Amino acid sequence: MNHDIISLKSYRQISNNVAAQINTVAGHCFDNQAIHLDFGKLVLKPEFVDELVEITLTHIGIDATGYLRIRDIQRLLGLEVKHLDRGYLAYLIAQNLAEEGVQYVRFIGQEDLVDLPLLMTCIFQCSRISTTLYLAPEGLDIDTEYLQSKPQCLPKGIQLSVSWTPFETYLSHDELSTLSSEDLVLLYPK
Repeated sequence: MNHDIISLKSYRQISNNVAAQINTVAGHCFDNQAIHLDFGKLVLKPEFVDELVEITLTHIGIDATGYLRIRDIQRLLGLEVKHLDRGYLAYLIAQNLAEEGVQYVRFIGQEDLVDLPLLMTCIFQCSRISTTLYLAPEGLDIDTEYLQSKPQCLPKGIQLSVSWTPFETYLSHDELSTLSSEDLVLLYPK
């Protein structure tokens, strides 16, 4: 008889606090009438091909650390930012996104992408912009009063089948209610 020893290694470990935070926002949207966040999937191992900009999002009911792709920043600002000074990039982000509670923290190059925490995708929308934002659930501080359940989008052609098998009993209601876990009840097909 051949036996192989298998050792299992976890792909990603998360703490109970982070798991609870993820479960709080999973399947929900955050809406405080100024900004809207539609929470999506977890990014267990970020595999970005372009650089990121770390930002903080501070607004009514939310305080979070997030990441925006450089290409999204370029689209939002309307100019190429690869050759801009990092200080000037922080200034441009402050000028254009400070109203929405977005603040520049730092630029993250390709070499630093491996050190990113667990991320959660979300669609960030406000009066002027709509983009994908990658939030870190570890430091997410969110007021649950602003969370709303997302409507479930099930396909129209999905079929539901129910199986129900009634049975007859010769026991009265009183006899059924007095049964204990030690009583034996025999069931057989009709």
